[in-house]
Amino acid sequence: MRPLASLMVVLLLLPHLSVGQVSDYDVKVNFETACKTLKASIDDAKTTAALDSLKFLIDSIEVQYSPRERFLDKALYPETFADKIANLRSLFSLTYDRVYLIQDQGIRIEELEGRIILLSARIDSLTAERNRLFAELQESKASLSKMRETIRKLTATLQAKDRLIFALIDSIFLPYDKNLHQITDVQKEAIASKLLKANVAARVYDIAADNVKFLEMTQLQPKDFANLIDQHEQFGTKWSGLREKINAVSYTPEAMGEKPGDTGKGKGKGAAAKATPIPQTHVDSVLLDWDARLAAMFWGAVYKEFTDKGVKVLPFTDGKSFSTSIRAYVDSAKATGEDTKLFIDEVWKARIDKEWREALSRESMLGKAEYAALDKYVSTLAEEKLDMQFFLYIGIVVLLVALAWWIFGRKPKAQQPVA
Repeated sequence: MRPLASLMVVLLLLPHLSVGQVSDYDVKVNFETACKTLKASIDDAKTTAALDSLKFLIDSIEVQYSPRERFLDKALYPETFADKIANLRSLFSLTYDRVYLIQDQGIRIEELEGRIILLSARIDSLTAERNRLFAELQESKASLSKMRETIRKLTATLQAKDRLIFALIDSIFLPYDKNLHQITDVQKEAIASKLLKANVAARVYDIAADNVKFLEMTQLQPKDFANLIDQHEQFGTKWSGLREKINAVSYTPEAMGEKPGDTGKGKGKGAAAKATPIPQTHVDSVLLDWDARLAAMFWGAVYKEFTDKGVKVLPFTDGKSFSTSIRAYVDSAKATGEDTKLFIDEVWKARIDKEWREALSRESMLGKAEYAALDKYVSTLAEEKLDMQFFLYIGIVVLLVALAWWIFGRKPKAQQPVA
């Protein structure tokens, strides 16, 4: 460490020079040289042992130059002697934390750095595959079988990319304490730098935007929705947890030295980033869009099952209004005595219960308990119909028995003998 050697020479010579032997100019120059050299030595330090010796040198500089503090305050304006010493101590503290972390978890961090690079490459590869499948989906709409196969592949690709992105994020946070509010500023800076370099928010945004685009381009079947609902809910939960972690390390474009709209070319800590930082609010916005589109497609498709068969139910847009609509239809049918065979056999049993039950049972849609209660309520229509049929059959049987008795049960009157 050549700068450190030079600094030691300065510090060893200064005590032997009386105040009268050193001009004001030399005091200013020597002090600035000592601070600059010590700063370079701190930046270059690789071990905590080296930093321990540098802490002693900071104390030495403060002691040796404190008698000239008033002069240095004027000579260093707008900085002060105290500012210079405080900056050295702050730099020492931050560097010590960084060096300690590297020494303590060096191998682990190197492994995770390699994993981050590998995951980033795999994500980029899946992005290219996603683009190809979106183009293929657009071309395959004329062939139903080909379109279904493309949808299957695209769904698998989006889910794989989702898993890889959050695995990448876990790798960034893994080396640090689970309680992010207790980690040091250096550790927070390291995490935030990695998040920006990996363009995490933009990658998360892309996943949500891809799913919105998928919904726009795809003709879904009833049984497709259960997986899509699960994926949306899991993504929302993961993003919520990630958002808390991001806030804990104060990762924002502004905090990382970027201005909104920068492309990573600016100066500052975020200059290494090559992509435009995506604000968290943009991810929140596209996630809300994803939720709204998925819900609209889902409930619109369920409502179409009734209208296609000419069954008139009240319109619905969510689980609560769906339940209200079906119960209202059942109550009305009971009151008017209308024929519900079409509703029961061709809509509810053949379509709703067979094709839509799995998706409707998701708690964010209707829920298992409410679906079971609603299905039981619909079944009362069939029970009432059976009861009426039973009484009708009984009435017919009674009528036939009475008729038979009237025809065959009467005895012919005895003829009177002729006189």
